[in-house]
Amino acid sequence: MGNMKLTLKVWRQNGPNDKGKIVDYPVNDVSEDMSFLEMLDVLNDELVRKGEEPIAFDHDCREGICGMCSLFINGEAHGPGRGITTCQLHMRKFKDGDTIHVEPWRSAAFPVIKDLATNRGAFDRIQAAGGFVSVNTSGNL
Repeated sequence: MGNMKLTLKVWRQNGPNDKGKIVDYPVNDVSEDMSFLEMLDVLNDELVRKGEEPIAFDHDCREGICGMCSLFINGEAHGPGRGITTCQLHMRKFKDGDTIHVEPWRSAAFPVIKDLATNRGAFDRIQAAGGFVSVNTSGNL
């Protein structure tokens, strides 16, 4: 399959107290092998080249471990894949000509800081206090 041309409808918001809006962006030359975050990197590189403000979004490990990349994609948490995080979502889940809606994680506990980046302070405090989920994986469930 060749590279795709997509339209992204991205939530843009300058700050936590500012009104946000959806902005359309064409994204060309998207490889099906790219992760969703790599595709956002390509868009941001293009925005910077044009002298425009890049889209703020959270990411850290890009390996499906930390959960920093949580986004709503086409109205679904993390997008069309099941049991994966946004960074594990590959563009092969989409097709040439698709329009993709990208919004921040919507929760009162995670207010928007800027664009797709949210304040994860409540979650970070739980982790700092030693909060975790324990799962028996020995096969004797």
